[in-house]
Amino acid sequence: MATLLRLVGKGVLALAPILILLWILKFAYDIVAYIIGIIFDTTANNLLATFVVVVVLVLILAYAGYLLEKNKDFILLKVSEFFINKIPVVASIYGVIKDIVKMFSGSGGVEYLGVGYVCVGEHRVIGFITKEDGEYLWVFVPTTPNPTSGFLLRVAKDRVERVDISVADGLKKVVSLGIK
Repeated sequence: MATLLRLVGKGVLALAPILILLWILKFAYDIVAYIIGIIFDTTANNLLATFVVVVVLVLILAYAGYLLEKNKDFILLKVSEFFINKIPVVASIYGVIKDIVKMFSGSGGVEYLGVGYVCVGEHRVIGFITKEDGEYLWVFVPTTPNPTSGFLLRVAKDRVERVDISVADGLKKVVSLGIK
């Protein structure tokens, strides 16, 4: 009986980070749902109010896009990031996702140098060239269909076959399991 309780306790500890993350995400979802509920309750039967809300949201998104394009800070984004960075697990997940978005969008000075095929064993895999290092290239080989994880390889330049496709097209190929 004591062994069973010990194992259950360890099981709870093993699952605690996931449960806490889910609880935090549920809390954030409830806040967003509450705000959206207020907006829709206010605009439910009022066409003018609905139109104003849609126009304001489009303007905010366009302004945020403009600032992102010019590599400037957006105060709403900075405030959100301040609070997100205070949550340990969520902060690291958010940081990885943000870096990946920056890499593929070409903003923030972080860009891939191209797409290429790398020989891994007897197979050629698609990879994104991230850096030249003398006679070597650093190549990120994403996993399929989730390109947020993968392998970072340091490969001799002559072992990488560069391909004349954009990073976006290479990413489409990875996410679509090679169909597109």
